[in-house]
Amino acid sequence: MSNIRERRQARFNKNKIKKSDDLYKSNDPSVDISSDILIEEDTVQEKVSANPKLAKRRQARALMLKDYDYQTMAVEYSKENFGQQLGNYRNAMEFLAHTNMLKNDNIINRFQKIIYDFPNVDLGSFANKHNAKVYSWIVQQLMYAYGQKYLGVIYLCGGGMGLLGSMLLDTDMRFENIRSFDINGTCQFLADEFHAEELLNNWRFKATTQDVFKLDYESNEFQSVLQNGKLSEPFTEIPGTIINCSVSHFSNFQDWYNMIPDTKRVVLVGETGDVPRPFPSSQNFNLKFPMNYEVYNGVITVDDKQYYMKIGMK
Repeated sequence: MSNIRERRQARFNKNKIKKSDDLYKSNDPSVDISSDILIEEDTVQEKVSANPKLAKRRQARALMLKDYDYQTMAVEYSKENFGQQLGNYRNAMEFLAHTNMLKNDNIINRFQKIIYDFPNVDLGSFANKHNAKVYSWIVQQLMYAYGQKYLGVIYLCGGGMGLLGSMLLDTDMRFENIRSFDINGTCQFLADEFHAEELLNNWRFKATTQDVFKLDYESNEFQSVLQNGKLSEPFTEIPGTIINCSVSHFSNFQDWYNMIPDTKRVVLVGETGDVPRPFPSSQNFNLKFPMNYEVYNGVITVDDKQYYMKIGMK
């Protein structure tokens, strides 16, 4: 009986979300929150490489970088491809199986439609176990931290096909609308098709092909290429909440963070593994993203990969 209890406790300790206080505890001066000494940038990869467990990650086949061209993509992605379509069903099932479903389940209907309409595009980069757990984590902590507080316009940086946006839409949280930005045009195509109803609802959700380093996070002039290839009329909006799950994919992440105005609400997720900027520890991640007011800080482990998250006002 004691062995069973010990094994259960070991599993619990491995997967539990760590307390905020634990994230700042370290005897290493390079990660001590009270120290001015920071880890040198070129030693980060060395630390990860020295720990094979941190370096291990789920490999996903990246999409080929493309400019947004609705007419061409609609024809290409709607071609018959039964093998890919079956793979997409499996990816969707994997994502949904590891998602903590909230009040609504509209995301299921969205998956059914896009897999049926566009069988010739790989959804595996977006619909997978890791994203499901990270997005569920984000949504839950946003609900705990802000409840019914108004979040304004939500900006998803590196939003992919907008699955995090789908999960936010399926909650009762209060926000104006959702904008998803990704440098890959395929993401705009998939995200807009995935949220076709919201797209028609006065752009409640809208994706666009955009380098997130070219956004204005204080007052952004929003403009997007339409399905007919023309640019939409520009209009200005103020981002209320900025979510970036891709900071580890920016080698110059600090330049991006410096663009965010002080007191702007942000959600940041970093990770270990084979990415341009892995974070070897939660302490290192925390030091790189100081905030004026922090409402959440935590770590989760998915397989042998760790993810770090901070929510608060910069």
